[in-house]
Amino acid sequence: MNAQLRQWLERYSPESFEKRENTINRLLEEDFTEIMINAWNEIFLEDDQGIRAMEGVFASRGEYRRSVSRFLSYYNQRLSVDRPIIDFDIDKGYRVNVINSHLTGADVVVTVRKGGGQRFQEADFLEGGFMSRKQRQLLMRLMRERKTLFISGETSSGKTTLLNFLLGDIDRSERLVIIEDTAEIKAPVGSNCVYLRTKAKAHLLQEVNTSDLVKTSLRMRPDRIILGEIRREEVVDFLHAINTGHQGSLCTGHGNSPQDMMARLEMLLMEAGIPYEAAQRYLGRGIDAIIQLRGKSERRIEGISAVSFFAGEVKIDDIA
Repeated sequence: MNAQLRQWLERYSPESFEKRENTINRLLEEDFTEIMINAWNEIFLEDDQGIRAMEGVFASRGEYRRSVSRFLSYYNQRLSVDRPIIDFDIDKGYRVNVINSHLTGADVVVTVRKGGGQRFQEADFLEGGFMSRKQRQLLMRLMRERKTLFISGETSSGKTTLLNFLLGDIDRSERLVIIEDTAEIKAPVGSNCVYLRTKAKAHLLQEVNTSDLVKTSLRMRPDRIILGEIRREEVVDFLHAINTGHQGSLCTGHGNSPQDMMARLEMLLMEAGIPYEAAQRYLGRGIDAIIQLRGKSERRIEGISAVSFFAGEVKIDDIA
């Protein structure tokens, strides 16, 4: 950039100048699934080929600190001692997590993840090996029969991507309420759909959590509730909803296997004060199937398991 153009941008278009000249924003122009800045001189980028180190991105710790400050300022975010962890989403559905230096003991840590909001066609999944034709036919039947599905998998295994794809199997006449933290889930164009997003407590705004939104959704006449991810107390309200007339709902969660995912849900229910016997009944009669995903760079459906309730216990049986 020549000096005259630089001066013009600084004077007449400061916001565009800040964004274009910010090293972090230039990193976002790379092809990536995740950018991990552990320190000013420790930067890693993950793409379809795996994780690789990036050298010489920042010239010094001072430059890195200035870049972080400008980056947060551009997106109207504040990092401080009283607000040491911030999460927000930016252009193109990227999710950003920033942790202040007094918690890391060194530099500010920045992690940027490309959201899983892409919408793929059936051929993309079949030809890419994400699912088999048998699995696809089974998923179509489960969606048509309004079965409640739980998508389980590790981080970046394609849970949201699969969820978006399955939304295409829902009749456009059905009313959907989609609940999530960041804007990643996208119903097909023309769907009768309402999007609800959680709001963290910041700038004196009242916190609205996932549990609040699940409760609110029940007053909005949903045919199906689509929950981006179950983490804690919202599991009670979600399972109450799908056990009282909202079959065909979908949800995702972090689990290494259907058994691990079910054990985690049991633990969350009992932490919320639900007795073990009631937790088993809620899960066994609420969730119809678990779709287990595997892998990051080579994502695929590892298996589909039916969930049932028999003799007071949850039963999990592989069906595809």
